[in-house]
Amino acid sequence: MDYRELGRSGIKVSVIGLGTWQWGSREWGWNQLYSERDVQAAFQKGLELGINFIDTAEIYGHGRSEEILGRAIHDFRGQVIIATKVWPWNLSYGKVLRSAEKSLSRLQADVIDLYQIHWPSHLVPIRNTMKAMKKLVETGKVRCVGVSNFNAKQMKAAQEALEPIELASNQMKYNLVDRGIERELRPAALASQVTIIAYSPLAKGLLTGKYTAGSSPNSFVQRASPRFSKRNLARFDQVHRVLRHIGDAHGKTIAQVALNWLISKENVVAIPGAKRPVDVEDSAGATGWQLTRDEITAMETSANQISFDKISGLPNLIRGLIPI
Repeated sequence: MDYRELGRSGIKVSVIGLGTWQWGSREWGWNQLYSERDVQAAFQKGLELGINFIDTAEIYGHGRSEEILGRAIHDFRGQVIIATKVWPWNLSYGKVLRSAEKSLSRLQADVIDLYQIHWPSHLVPIRNTMKAMKKLVETGKVRCVGVSNFNAKQMKAAQEALEPIELASNQMKYNLVDRGIERELRPAALASQVTIIAYSPLAKGLLTGKYTAGSSPNSFVQRASPRFSKRNLARFDQVHRVLRHIGDAHGKTIAQVALNWLISKENVVAIPGAKRPVDVEDSAGATGWQLTRDEITAMETSANQISFDKISGLPNLIRGLIPI
């Protein structure tokens, strides 16, 4: 496993982490498609493979994700870097402090390694939120501070409001088919040594190769996405063929190829979701090897040619409104 520093915090995290949105989240099929026993086993497998970075949020499963993670790390706190996030409606000074205390309690921890603003707020000035973040760092409740879903302008404002403490990270949707941050945000983050934490690095499973026009996903989250309509999955088949061809050349899976593309970027770490040990093993296999420049070009060219049809996804959206 390879490791990178979070910003300039001195904290080293595995380039492949564990995303825990699925832990305790009924929209992903919690206690129907998988259980706490599965995710606990996934956590243990991650430790065995050198994964030390785990990301959660107070909103995931309405706090259940943090609680489940707290039980998982109870005997391994010194081996893991915990990242969690505060929801936009809790961004005033007092609410940030209270949210942090509640997260610490659910996590059964004394300190949050990386505390992030989940989404920017248009109601609470960023200086008020960052005043609370600075207080949490000063009192030892938080080791470093990050943001999530902040564009370049918002990230700069957050950096200025947090001074003299440095912003460590910006967590963004980033994968082979969602590359909007490459235009402005990622260059800005690279210039200021802010780490990009890539969430949805496999595009909710689209980049795993598991789903084709002949197979449908089971979870509410995937069924509610137009990208998983039969027509869009058929359109995506060409990308799958390219990824499969590259994977075969390296003895790697489609998901490992897609993740390796991400972590080949200088200031990027990825946090794929993991429900079972096999998911973690697959993700960890993205490290320890390199794509060639020609392979990267082939992947990006193929992905650039995909145009998802939103209309054909309407049946999926309707079906997604009926929970499994």
